[in-house]
Parts: sequence; C-alpha cells; structure tokens
Amino acid sequence: MDVGKFLKNPEYDIRITTYRDVFQMAALEHDRWGDEYMKHSAAVFMSKLDMKKMGFKKGERVKLSNAQGSIVVDVRETKRDEPGGIAFMVNSLWSNALVSGDTGGKGIPEFKDIRAKVSLSKDEVTTVEKLVSVK
Repeated sequence: MDVGKFLKNPEYDIRITTYRDVFQMAALEHDRWGDEYMKHSAAVFMSKLDMKKMGFKKGERVKLSNAQGSIVVDVRETKRDEPGGIAFMVNSLWSNALVSGDTGGKGIPEFKDIRAKVSLSKDEVTTVEKLVSVK
C-alpha cells in the first residue's frame, strides 16, 4: 500500500541522472541566465507512470531535496517509458545544487546517481540568484 497518498504533501525517493542537452547549451550561449536557459535547465523529467503514482501533473513544480540542498523546478514527462524511480535533469546550476562534493576517491562527483526526495511544491522555481548566493 502506498501510504504517501494519504499524506498532504508526501515525499518520494528518486534517483536523478544528469545529461547534456544541445538546446540548453544553445540557450546558454544566447543569454547565459535568461528565460530560455532557465526553461531548459530548471526542470526534472520523470516517466508518466512515476508522475501518476506520485500525483504530479505536467506543468506543476516539485521540490527536490537531499543533504546537499533543496531546489524547486518544473516537472515534465519523459518522451519514453523510463524505469520507475529514475528521473533526468540537464546538467546545470539546478542539478548541481544536489550533487555531493564527495568523490568517493574517484576525483569526480557523482552526476549520474543523485539520490533525492521529491514532493509537490507551490513555491516558485528556485532562482539563479539563490543558487549562486554564498551561504
């Protein structure tokens, strides 16, 4: 039984993998932190089945959180059926906010297996200014 559906704002475990996107890179070249870049970068892509299971609808925003940080991004549906519990984000300031600095002795942070919690959010998408502010 999925107990989460009885909670007001349930959290679900998700594994995020990042990737490069030619459209995002073009937007970055055109206007480094403009609306087009943000549209491509501040989003998480999930399978239709996961979105349905978690109660998310296309166009809504979700909060992604882990020990490294917390961000709010748009949730979008993948074009293909993906394995359950896996989500995708373009490599950007938003996805990097969730990446651990621990390299596990490999010298490179883990961009392909970011573990986080995901929940529906009414907050606005996290701004670039907030992502680059010094804590």
